[in-house]
Formats: sequence, C-alpha cells, structure tokens
Amino acid sequence: MHIDIKLQDNICSIYMNKPGTNSLDQKLLDELYKKVQWATEQKNIKIVIIMSKLSFGFSSGLDLGSFMDNQQTVFTDNVHNAVFTSFQIVELILHSPKIFIAALSGPVIGSALSIALSCDFRIASKNTWFWLPDVQYGGLLADGGIDILTKTVGNSKAFMITLTNDRFNINEAYNMGLIYKITEFQKFEETSFLFAKKLCGLSFNTLIKHKEIINKGLLSNFQEKQLLEILNSKDTFQRLKSYIQCIHK
Repeated sequence: MHIDIKLQDNICSIYMNKPGTNSLDQKLLDELYKKVQWATEQKNIKIVIIMSKLSFGFSSGLDLGSFMDNQQTVFTDNVHNAVFTSFQIVELILHSPKIFIAALSGPVIGSALSIALSCDFRIASKNTWFWLPDVQYGGLLADGGIDILTKTVGNSKAFMITLTNDRFNINEAYNMGLIYKITEFQKFEETSFLFAKKLCGLSFNTLIKHKEIINKGLLSNFQEKQLLEILNSKDTFQRLKSYIQCIHK
C-alpha cells in the first residue's frame, strides 16, 4: 500500500507515498483509482486533496521500467493498461461530484501531470516543475492530459509544452493559468488545506454545478488507436529501452 488517507471535517487528503519518486506503476495507479473512487462515494466528503508525502515531490510519472519486457507485445500491453488506468483516474476526477485540489511540489511528470490537470485547482510550491517527455522516448499522453491542456492553455502553448520536450517551471505554469496559487515548500500542504476549508464554507451545490458546466465536453474518448500505433512501433520499443537504461544508470 503506497497511498495514505487523512480525513478532517469534510476534507479528504490522499497522499501518494511510494518510496523513491512516486513512480506510477500499475499497482499504484490501481490503488489511486480505488481511493479516488472511494472518496467520490462518501457523502460526508466535499473536497479531496491529492498530494505527495515524499520530499522528492509529486511524481516522476509512469514507472516505465516496471512495464519493460523483452517481448514487445507484453510491454505494449503493460503500458496500454497503465495509460488506460491513468485515463480512468482523470475521467473519474473530472466527473466526480467533489471538488479536487492537486497540491504539488517538485517534479510533476507525464501522466502525473495529467492527473494534476484533471483536478479543479492546483496549488504548488515554488520548487514545482513540469515535463512531458513522451516525444523523447516515443510515448503518447493518451490519458486525457493533452485534451485538458489544449482546452486550458490553447493550441499554441499546448504545442510548446507537448512537442518540444522542454521542462517548464512554476512561474511559466502560473502565467498560463495552470496554477491557482504558489506557496513556499513548507506551506503548500497547509495552504491547500486552508483553501479546501474555504471552499467547504461556500455553496457546495453551486460549486458542483459550476464544475459540471465547465468540464462538459472537456475530455475526449481514450485515444487507444493512436496509443497502440505508437506502442507497436519497433522504433518506440527501442527508444523506450534506451530511455529506461539511461534513467537507471
């Protein structure tokens, strides 16, 4: 178990706590989905905060090493399943009758960014940074992250973020409208909780109706065809093997 839950008043805090970098293997993704689903079903919960318990930061994204297999078909199935589970988490958060806050720090990479973007608000410490490295290793962010990003910042900025392999810092994210508030690292959890308490004092029915209207049509269907076209490519398989070997040196 790599996820901890804390309940206080009408607020549920979901902490990812996988040793190392909160890398998203299938087990952690399944566990996160179940916790988000559980929080969504609890009548007494109004606000859900997703954050990391690690000093490292939020998450390094998909744990590609855990999916690697010498057989490309097995590897393809593993990555496909992980990306689809990430899509299910994104979809669940977008359509949940709760308000979600992503409390961010340090690296927020790949599918971890998709999950953060699906939340209704993002509060981040000054050391937070973002990266979508799919174009480097030959992956595809088919879990809804590109949909949300494009409709949030527009095509031009989405191109700059998803096609360049550039990392972008907290100030760049804030200027694009992706971040609600920036805090000191020592205060990002406290700031997120105080903001959640503020939201609890507002008309919750109105908050949820506004969320429904804003998120209507935001997410396309799971981009399975495009993902499989990418994963079945020998070039992608070789790129991913090289990428994994590089990051594990």
